[in-house]
Amino acid sequence: MTAIAAETGVTGGTAKASLTRGRMIAWGIGTLGPVTVLTATNALLLRYLTDIYGLAAGVAASLIAVSKLYDVFGDVAMGVISDRTNSRWGRRRPFLILGAVLLAISIVAIFAAPSFVSGPARFWYMAAVLVFYATAYSVFNVPYMAMPGEMTRTYHERTELMSWRVYAVGLSIMIATFVGPVLLELFGGGSRAYAAMAMIFTPVVVLAGVVTFYGTAKAPMSVRTRTHHSFAEQLSSGFSNRPFVILVLVKFVTLMSLGTQAIFPFFFQRILGASNGVLGTYFLCQSGMMLLTPALWLALSRRIGKKWTFMAALSLAVPGWISWHFAVHGEPVLGVYLRGVVIGISGAGVILMGQSMLPDTMEHDFRRTGLRREGIFAALYTTVEKLSGAIGVAAVGAMLGASGYLQSRGATVVQPETALAAIRFIMAWVPAAITLVGMVALSAYHLDESKLGDGPAVA
Repeated sequence: MTAIAAETGVTGGTAKASLTRGRMIAWGIGTLGPVTVLTATNALLLRYLTDIYGLAAGVAASLIAVSKLYDVFGDVAMGVISDRTNSRWGRRRPFLILGAVLLAISIVAIFAAPSFVSGPARFWYMAAVLVFYATAYSVFNVPYMAMPGEMTRTYHERTELMSWRVYAVGLSIMIATFVGPVLLELFGGGSRAYAAMAMIFTPVVVLAGVVTFYGTAKAPMSVRTRTHHSFAEQLSSGFSNRPFVILVLVKFVTLMSLGTQAIFPFFFQRILGASNGVLGTYFLCQSGMMLLTPALWLALSRRIGKKWTFMAALSLAVPGWISWHFAVHGEPVLGVYLRGVVIGISGAGVILMGQSMLPDTMEHDFRRTGLRREGIFAALYTTVEKLSGAIGVAAVGAMLGASGYLQSRGATVVQPETALAAIRFIMAWVPAAITLVGMVALSAYHLDESKLGDGPAVA
């Protein structure tokens, strides 16, 4: 144990120590905070900013995108800070509660925004709040996503650990996209409804951070690795990790579809003529599959490997996305909900495989370099997640703006046919194309169990 600990910088267990089920669940619960806020902003923020807050679609999307671009610096800075932190609670855990509290404040500041009469005042307030939210997300999520690289050393255990995160992602999506629209409907759908929804979400966000902090207290963790390598040298060396670069590229492409979820409220209202309740039930079907199917994807990955399981999950979504092109106003809700089931099953596999491959690339990096820098890798990965979502939202806003979509402040507006055509195109063909590009990129990934194995890490 002493020799391994000295070599790997791990405390709290041996290189092949198994995590208890309770610690896995406790870590997974931490996902509830950031993903609930992230999903709520991805799915509801653009419509809130245009139809309630009164910003033009292009302006609103640009604000969201710019706040995400800021994360390029914020995430990397947070990765360096967590890598260099020394505390009695480890390098990562001190940031969990702080980040959760800041996330809770941010969701209230966004959806309970003051109703400024002045357009510039609305713009600058929201710009500041979105930057605050981006910072809060980095404070929590970068150290959080670095933890799996320290907590376990075995190939399949990493997948099992991540399966609990997928369960939490499904629950988070259910909270944000089912409970959220139901609350909006219950409270009347106006600005006060969004504020009430945000206030109800805040205890969930804070409690998740607290549970993860205490539940992972005895999980293996690594101590700071003191090296003479500069940050630039470490970053350059990190990008020489080919499996990580390919994984980042795949996630960048495929997660752009999360940004396009901003079109859902527009599509359901303008194309299907459906209520917030139907939208919420659709997301309930989608998130329900993410709660029910991770075990199936986990079993498949043990049989055919992570890469091909990832590929299967991506391919399943393509017909689901394309089918939205044929949706019509007033169509039976059963067909709407079946699409949610298919896309939810696919999403569970995509998230599980992508997340479980990240600590694999961290372990591969340590074996190549002898450096413990999970924070840097988690920061780059998290930055890519948010940048891809930002580009997706920006593309949605830009296409809506170019199509002539008319913003309002709660009033009913008749949209031009060009805007309706753009909504249909964004809903069906954009995510389908994104998914296909992601599959092409994934074909170049070759890090598997035979190359990584479960032996102790060596430099």
